[in-house]
Amino acid sequence: MHNLISESLKKYDVDSRDKILLAISGGLDSTVLLHLLLDLGFLPELAHVNFQLRGSAADEDEAFCKHIALRYHLKFHQARFDTASYAEENKISTQMAARTLRYSFFEELDQTHNYRAILTAHHGDDQLETMIFKLGRGSALEAIAGIREKRQKFLRPMLGIFRKDIERYARERQISWREDRSNAETKYLRNAYRHRLIPLWEDIQADLKTKMMESGRLLREQSDSLNSLLDEKLEELLVIEDNIERLAYSAICRKAYFPQLLHRWLSPKGNWDWQAAIHLWQARKGRFTGNEEYRLYKSEECYELRPREDIVFTDISIEENTREIKEPRALEFSFKDRTEIKMDGKAEHLFIDADLLKFPLKLRTWRDGDRFQPLGMSGSKKLSDYWIDIKLPMAEKAQQLVLENDGEIVGLLGHRIDHRYRLKNSTKTVYFVRLKK
Repeated sequence: MHNLISESLKKYDVDSRDKILLAISGGLDSTVLLHLLLDLGFLPELAHVNFQLRGSAADEDEAFCKHIALRYHLKFHQARFDTASYAEENKISTQMAARTLRYSFFEELDQTHNYRAILTAHHGDDQLETMIFKLGRGSALEAIAGIREKRQKFLRPMLGIFRKDIERYARERQISWREDRSNAETKYLRNAYRHRLIPLWEDIQADLKTKMMESGRLLREQSDSLNSLLDEKLEELLVIEDNIERLAYSAICRKAYFPQLLHRWLSPKGNWDWQAAIHLWQARKGRFTGNEEYRLYKSEECYELRPREDIVFTDISIEENTREIKEPRALEFSFKDRTEIKMDGKAEHLFIDADLLKFPLKLRTWRDGDRFQPLGMSGSKKLSDYWIDIKLPMAEKAQQLVLENDGEIVGLLGHRIDHRYRLKNSTKTVYFVRLKK
């Protein structure tokens, strides 16, 4: 067992001279790993988390770990979290909350102490349970392949060792540990796999665990190979400019790897409706799907990913004496004599017949159902159709503002005015609106 741990650490260039952190719960696995490390000449710092979920038992686990640290003169770090409240506030399971808090604590310690590696005591049985758990949830290849031996600074040197061997080692060396009673409760799905499904499966197939470990190795190799090929394809097809990412899709949208390519590209940027993203290329130009931070649009020849920057504000009143506003867009307002005006045709300039206005005006974001009469047209048009007519990118539609007069749209900022508010021969005073770039 010492050789397996030593080889795993050497593979990632970690030796006894390095500063390392060991996550210790007081349970069998982490306690045995500590003794193995000590035998190999390592002096790890210890980190323990009390999730305050098991009353006095959790406090006793903490005291046990602290005693071990004192016994072997090891630096000890501890944290306490109100895990139940955190789970409720964030609307996640208690197990997910505990995992999030645990790893956040380890990463905070690393920022302060800069460890060579952070070790956890995940072992072969954990690997098998994870693979089955992910498979049962309908996960992708990367997840089904199980726990990686190394992720960033986190190392799991016991993944090639099964729990029965860890127990035998502990009893032979007379190592004591704390038993978490919740590990025996089958109300948790992972525990049900451990205590009910896997023993039954092993009765049918005695070498289940070793075969599953081999399957995990092959799946990780295949996953790594696929990801490498996808990264090469993304480097070829993806263009990034000013926080906007464009992926040409026409040549690849019917390829078998297209869904995986999208997943590789988009998954680091939050949760997505994957079916909507995959089939977006079949939608009408300008359609989009999105999440809390991004929107993915279909343009003429590419998928276009933009940060979500929707303008959210209450309607703004523009009084007769308002001369300038800076938010949500920089605008200037003024009254001019008709004889002073030279029509310049600039989209950022609106020239409006002031005699038709009833103050205060309203500046607001456009809404579905809005209609106006574009300059030069005899009838009205829905704004949603107008945006399509002028081929306005869908990504820009959410930011469009309209100026409203007594319930009627006077003009579209940065585009054109309503025909009814145009300057006529009889116009004496012009209301001039300038959109500052």
